[in-house]
Amino acid sequence: MSYSDDERIRAKRRAMYILASRDHSKKELYDKLIKNYPPDLCERVVELMCEYGYIDEEKYTEKLYRAYMKKGWGKSKIRFELKRKGLPDGLVRVAEEGYDEEDREEQLCSLIRKKYLSRLDFEDRKSIQRVTGSLAQRGFGYDEIKRALKQISEEEQSYFDEFSEE
Repeated sequence: MSYSDDERIRAKRRAMYILASRDHSKKELYDKLIKNYPPDLCERVVELMCEYGYIDEEKYTEKLYRAYMKKGWGKSKIRFELKRKGLPDGLVRVAEEGYDEEDREEQLCSLIRKKYLSRLDFEDRKSIQRVTGSLAQRGFGYDEIKRALKQISEEEQSYFDEFSEE
């Protein structure tokens, strides 16, 4: 279908306006444009924005992955959010590979120490269940939560052992 020059220009300007505020995936930009323009024009404008270099899904995926890691999100929640934004599986996998298991484990232990340690009583099963549930909602797997809690429990025990020897 053919569109007037005015309509094409307005659609491109709208896309550039949207992309000026922050990065977007192709899907996000398309979803915003479709509210005001026909589907085939939206597809063409998204293609143009990619050609011009205004959309770089690889960099966007990396940037979001890093930001979500800093927020204390686990792998599954990050993956879900990136998929929701329309980012391809391949790019999500590449971003995941940038962080090894040790990075994730240290991030999880740090999060537990920072946010949950004051509420965590290793003698109380309900306390452990509440913390485990909160961490699972953040997208961490039960196995990695269990390992991190075990590590922190051992650290706490060794601290108390040192303290009692003095």
